Amino acid sequence: MPAKPAQEPERTPAARTEEAASPAPETKTSTDEATADEVPEGRLPAGVYEFAGSVPTQYLEIPLTARPEVLAQDATDDTPAVAAAPATVFDWPFSAPDDGRWKPSKKKPNQQPDNAPADPEGE
Repeated sequence: MPAKPAQEPERTPAARTEEAASPAPETKTSTDEATADEVPEGRLPAGVYEFAGSVPTQYLEIPLTARPEVLAQDATDDTPAVAAAPATVFDWPFSAPDDGRWKPSKKKPNQQPDNAPADPEGE
C-alpha cells in the first residue's frame, strides 16, 4: 500500500508590495479613440497630395512609387520625343510623409498603391 502523502502546509498569499498595489499608469492602446487631429511627427494629415519631388521615389509602407511630372519634349537629332505625364496624385489614407516632396492638391488621385489589384475595366 502506498504511503500517504505528507500533509502540505497551509498556503498563504504573498504580501503585496506598494508597487504591485498601485494601479499601472494609463497608456493609450489601439482601441482608444484617437482624434482626427492627431498626426504623427514627421507626417502630414491624411488627404490628397501631389508629388512635387524631382525623381521617382518608392514608399514601402503603402507601397507606392511616386513619379514627378514629365513635360512633353519634341524630338531632336540627339533625343527621341518625350510624352507628357502628370505627377503622381495620391490619396494618403492615414497620413502622408512630410519629406518635402508632397504638396496638398485638389486634383483627383491618379494612382493606386503598387500592390492594388488590377482594375477589371475590360471585363
